[in-house]
Amino acid sequence: MRVALVALALVAAVGAVQHAFAPGPVGHVSESHNDVRMSAEFQPGSLYDSRRLIKVSEHVRARWMSLDAILVLRQAGVRFMDITDAQDLHDLSVSGYESTLPLELSQGDAVNKTLALLSTDLYGLVLEPFTAFHNRYYDSENGRKSSKWLQEQIEEMVAMAKANVTVSSVEHRFKQPSVVARIHGQSDEIVVVSAHQDSVNMWLPWFGRASGADDDGSGTVTILEALRVLLESSFAPRRTVELHWYAGEEGGLLGSQAIAKQYKDEGRKVVANLHFDMTGFWKRTEPEVIGLVADRTDPETRDLVKKLARAYTRLETREFECGYGCSDHASWNQAGFRSAMAFESDQLEANTHIHSPEDTVATLDFNHMLEFSKLAVAFAYEVGNAKTS
Repeated sequence: MRVALVALALVAAVGAVQHAFAPGPVGHVSESHNDVRMSAEFQPGSLYDSRRLIKVSEHVRARWMSLDAILVLRQAGVRFMDITDAQDLHDLSVSGYESTLPLELSQGDAVNKTLALLSTDLYGLVLEPFTAFHNRYYDSENGRKSSKWLQEQIEEMVAMAKANVTVSSVEHRFKQPSVVARIHGQSDEIVVVSAHQDSVNMWLPWFGRASGADDDGSGTVTILEALRVLLESSFAPRRTVELHWYAGEEGGLLGSQAIAKQYKDEGRKVVANLHFDMTGFWKRTEPEVIGLVADRTDPETRDLVKKLARAYTRLETREFECGYGCSDHASWNQAGFRSAMAFESDQLEANTHIHSPEDTVATLDFNHMLEFSKLAVAFAYEVGNAKTS
């Protein structure tokens, strides 16, 4: 909270830096950026034509902010939620769906057979072209095109498997759509496994280079590999299992809030969400672990994830606090649904390359990422095949 208040003090003085962070295509940038800035692919959309309602803490009143002020927050390292289009999620008087999680693991044989199909091959095959987009900024043509490219890879995978899976895009007020792959079950209950697909340069969001290999290309391919082996094993869950690739996480959890709000408004029975944001980097001087976000998550879901990690991965779990607006699991939590988030380590700031051109595939450990794909597969099986209500 203290960091958030300091950042808001910076925002109060944003006029002094307004020219340095101009939001439009005529911003004050060096001539070396002109070729990039003038390209239509790098022009920001209309999302920030008007101020946005930004929340930095449960304890601080949301404020209407310009893009300039939002940039100051981002550069100060403050995580936030843009609640402009999901304000009722933050003023709820009723709880979400009361779901039932498995008390004991019961899918061991099926899970282990599917885990044996996992490989690291897909990670590089997808990440190389995915990170070749100059950036995947959510309110730009690059963001839109990278999302469409990702959706095509998912659709091709599903078509080859001839599975009972529906792949769709979810359009938003900004240019980049989210992508949803729905593995149809026998029940109307829904299990959600997710990652986010966008990337952003901290200093030059809409035209700065942001390869986004770890943040969150790693999570993107972690659950894509999980989908691949689920399809290969003819996974047919009792509960419907959905894999989500969210747009606009870097803009304040925009895509996930929109989808959580939609599911809430429609009365959908979301059992739980397990989110993967950054799974590929860890300091070799520290123990290799699966980090579990302890705040703004459901304790019963966290306990289940710990059981899954012990049973199906080679890594132990360690809890840590991530802060307000940390990633998309917070949208489901805010909507009253169970959620948890798995992270590459128990040190939130370990990877200093993110939000810059240095967040490259070369910094990732594919074998480390494989443990998170195992976790995603196990979650799909154990929660997806638990007894329905």
